[in-house]
Amino acid sequence: MRTWLEKQLGSLLALAAVIWEAWHLVNVHQFEGGYLRLGPMQLLMAGLLLWLHGKYRENVHVNRA
Repeated sequence: MRTWLEKQLGSLLALAAVIWEAWHLVNVHQFEGGYLRLGPMQLLMAGLLLWLHGKYRENVHVNRA
């Protein structure tokens, strides 16, 4: 996977997690820590890890001789 695609996909996943939690808060009208931990938080962390890995690959140049 190319680094720019990895960064874009990671940021898209993180944005989807934020939108998911905002939608849940608006429709349920209460904060549920267990729901947040199981759903949107895992997606947010996966997106951030993917984005950070893309940034790492972009900035680290390995001599692949």
